[in-house]
Amino acid sequence: MLTRLRRTALPVALVVLSLVAAPAATAVPVTVNLRVEGIADTIFDGQVITDAHRTTTPSDGVARPCDGTNNGGAPTPTAIGALDDGSKAGGFVWDANWDDGFGDYYPFKQIGSETIDSSSHYLAFYLNWVYADLGGCSQSVEQGDDVLFAHSDFSQSKVLRLSGPTTATTGQSVTVHVEEFDGFNGTPASGADVRGTTTGSDGSATLSFPAKGIYRLKAERADAVRSNAVVLCVDPPGAVPCTSTDSTAPGIETGLDADDPAMPGRHLASRNGRSRTFLVSWAGQDGAGSGVANYTVEVSKANDGAGASQDDWRTLLDRSGTNGLHFRGDSGDAYRFRITATDRALNSSTIVTHPVLVPVDDRDRGLLQLSRGWKRVRAERAWGRTVVRAAHAGARGRIRFRGTQVALIGRKLPKGGRLRVTLDGHGKVLRLRGRSSQRSVLWVSRRTGAGAHVLRFRSLGGGPVELDAVAPSP
Repeated sequence: MLTRLRRTALPVALVVLSLVAAPAATAVPVTVNLRVEGIADTIFDGQVITDAHRTTTPSDGVARPCDGTNNGGAPTPTAIGALDDGSKAGGFVWDANWDDGFGDYYPFKQIGSETIDSSSHYLAFYLNWVYADLGGCSQSVEQGDDVLFAHSDFSQSKVLRLSGPTTATTGQSVTVHVEEFDGFNGTPASGADVRGTTTGSDGSATLSFPAKGIYRLKAERADAVRSNAVVLCVDPPGAVPCTSTDSTAPGIETGLDADDPAMPGRHLASRNGRSRTFLVSWAGQDGAGSGVANYTVEVSKANDGAGASQDDWRTLLDRSGTNGLHFRGDSGDAYRFRITATDRALNSSTIVTHPVLVPVDDRDRGLLQLSRGWKRVRAERAWGRTVVRAAHAGARGRIRFRGTQVALIGRKLPKGGRLRVTLDGHGKVLRLRGRSSQRSVLWVSRRTGAGAHVLRFRSLGGGPVELDAVAPSP
C-alpha cells in the first residue's frame, strides 16, 4: 500500500520501512546505523543519513565516485559514504589512500585520532554483523542496515554483540547477554567484560546499579571488536522509566534537509528518484540521553501545484520506531513533512522539511498538454521512465498550475535545439545544446505572485529538444 493524498479525506496508507526489512538499493538518501570502533574507544555510534556522493580523503585529495558505480551499477548509497557522512556528523577524521586497481580506498591510514599501521592493523568492515562482500565504495547500503568499521589487529577475528534490558531500578539485578560473531555466525561469548563483570559460558553476566543514571553498557574482550552499546536507564523505585536524569530532547535530521541546487528552499523528488513514490527517511540523535523511543510523521500539501487544494497535516506514522517510509504524491503538488522524535524520557523535538516537489510527468495528459510534433521515448533514468522529444520547430506544450515558480526538467543534447518558454506573457528562449544527465533542471522561472498561472513552450528548431517533466513550486 502507498500513501497518496487526494482532495477528499481518504484513509492514510503507506509503506513503513523497518530496520529489518529494507527496500532495494537506490540513490535516494537512507538511514543506517553506523558504528566506528577505535582501539581505545568507540569513535561514533548512531544513526546517519547517507546518499550516493563523491568522497575525498586528506591523503588522496581527489573527489572519488564512491557510490557503487565502479561495479558498473547505478549510483547508490555505500558504506564508505556512510562513514564519510558519519565523520561530518560526529566530527572525526578518516583517511585512506586510493587504490586505482581496486577502485576503492586502501590502505586506511587514520580513523578518529588513531593512526592505522597497515603492517599490523587494518580497518575491518562488517555489514549487518557479517563480513561485507565488497569494498566500502562498492558495497551498497540500504535502509536500516548496521554498518561497522573497526580499527583492528589481525588477531581480532570476532565481533561482540550485546543485548539486555533497557530499564532497571536502583539496586535491582539485571542480566545481559553477549554473542560473538566470526564474520558469519553468532554464538554465546564467554570471557567478555561488561562493566567489570565477566560473562560465563552461556554469554551472560549479571549487573546491579546502586545509583540512578543513564548507563551505556558495552562488552569487551581482547581478541574481539567491542560490542554495540545498550543504553540502560536506572531510576529510583516508583519513578517513570528514564525520567530521573534525562531532560534533553533528541535532535533530528532527514534526507530532505538539503536544498535543491537549482531551487533553493525546495527539494525536487526527481533529483534522486524516477517516480511519484519516494523515500522519506530520518535519523534521531539523543547524545548522552536515554535514546529515541519513537517518531511521529505527518504530511501536508505545501501548495496546490497543478493538482488538488491545500490539506491540513495528516498523520502517516504515530509513535513508531521505524526510520523511513515510502510516500506517493500527486503530480504537480508539493509536500512538507513534520517529524517529531520522542526519547524514552518523553522529551520531544519537531522539525518540518523543505517542500518536496513532485513534478508533472510527460505522460500526465490531464495536466500537461502537448501538440503534435512530440514523440514519446522510453528512457529508464528519466522521471516516469519516458521523455518527449521534438525533432522540428513548432511542437507546443502548455500546463496550468498554482504556485510562485516553475521548473522545466529534461536533458541537454549534443546537437540540441532551442525552446521558447512563456510564463504569464513573459518569454525566454532556451538553448538546449550541450550535455547533461537525465532529470536535470533546464530552466527555473522567475518568482511570480501566488495563484494560477499558465506556462507555454514551443520548439524553435535548430536541433531536437527533449523534455521530461515540469515542476510547479509554492
